[in-house]
Amino acid sequence: METNGEEKFCGNCDSHNCFDYPKKVFCSTRYWHNENPIVDTLWHCDSYNRVSQECYCVREALKQKNGDRAVES
Repeated sequence: METNGEEKFCGNCDSHNCFDYPKKVFCSTRYWHNENPIVDTLWHCDSYNRVSQECYCVREALKQKNGDRAVES
Protein backbone atom coordinates (compact mmCIF):
# COMPACT_ATOMS: atom_id res chain seq x y z
CA MET A 1 0.00 0.00 0.00
CA GLU A 2 1.36 3.38 -0.95
CA THR A 3 1.10 6.42 1.25
CA ASN A 4 1.07 9.75 -0.48
CA GLY A 5 0.46 11.89 2.58
CA GLU A 6 -3.07 12.77 1.46
CA GLU A 7 -4.87 10.15 3.56
CA LYS A 8 -6.57 11.34 6.71
CA PHE A 9 -5.00 9.37 9.55
CA CYS A 10 -4.75 10.37 13.20
CA GLY A 11 -1.02 9.77 12.87
CA ASN A 12 -0.87 12.69 10.42
CA CYS A 13 -2.84 15.07 12.65
CA ASP A 14 -1.28 17.83 14.72
CA SER A 15 -3.13 16.61 17.84
CA HIS A 16 -1.56 13.15 18.00
CA ASN A 17 1.01 11.95 20.51
CA CYS A 18 2.65 8.56 20.81
CA PHE A 19 0.78 6.05 22.97
CA ASP A 20 1.07 2.42 21.84
CA TYR A 21 3.45 2.85 18.90
CA PRO A 22 2.56 2.40 16.12
CA LYS A 23 -1.03 1.14 16.54
CA LYS A 24 -2.53 3.72 18.89
CA VAL A 25 -2.11 7.44 19.47
CA PHE A 26 -3.20 9.84 22.19
CA CYS A 27 -5.31 12.66 20.77
CA SER A 28 -5.05 15.87 22.78
CA THR A 29 -8.08 17.38 21.00
CA ARG A 30 -10.32 14.45 21.95
CA TYR A 31 -8.96 14.64 25.49
CA TRP A 32 -9.79 18.35 25.63
CA HIS A 33 -13.36 17.57 24.48
CA ASN A 34 -13.75 14.89 27.17
CA GLU A 35 -13.81 12.07 24.60
CA ASN A 36 -11.76 8.88 24.60
CA PRO A 37 -8.29 10.15 23.63
CA ILE A 38 -6.81 6.74 22.74
CA VAL A 39 -7.51 6.04 19.08
CA ASP A 40 -6.14 3.97 16.20
CA THR A 41 -3.30 5.59 14.27
CA LEU A 42 -5.08 4.85 10.98
CA TRP A 43 -8.40 6.40 12.04
CA HIS A 44 -9.44 10.07 11.93
CA CYS A 45 -12.18 12.26 13.39
CA ASP A 46 -13.93 15.48 12.42
CA SER A 47 -11.26 17.52 14.24
CA TYR A 48 -8.52 16.26 11.91
CA ASN A 49 -5.88 18.93 11.28
CA ARG A 50 -3.22 17.77 8.83
CA VAL A 51 0.46 18.29 9.50
CA SER A 52 2.93 19.07 6.72
CA GLN A 53 4.95 15.86 7.05
CA GLU A 54 3.69 12.28 7.36
CA CYS A 55 4.54 10.69 10.70
CA TYR A 56 6.50 7.45 10.92
CA CYS A 57 3.74 5.95 13.08
CA VAL A 58 1.45 5.92 10.01
CA ARG A 59 4.02 4.09 7.92
CA GLU A 60 4.68 1.55 10.68
CA ALA A 61 0.95 1.03 11.38
CA LEU A 62 0.36 0.40 7.68
CA LYS A 63 3.21 -2.13 7.65
CA GLN A 64 1.63 -4.00 10.56
CA LYS A 65 -1.82 -3.84 8.99
CA ASN A 66 -0.47 -5.23 5.71
CA GLY A 67 1.58 -8.00 7.30
CA ASP A 68 4.92 -6.19 7.37
CA ARG A 69 5.07 -5.80 3.61
CA ALA A 70 7.02 -2.78 2.44
CA VAL A 71 5.15 0.50 2.34
CA GLU A 72 6.36 2.96 -0.26
CA SER A 73 6.05 6.72 0.00
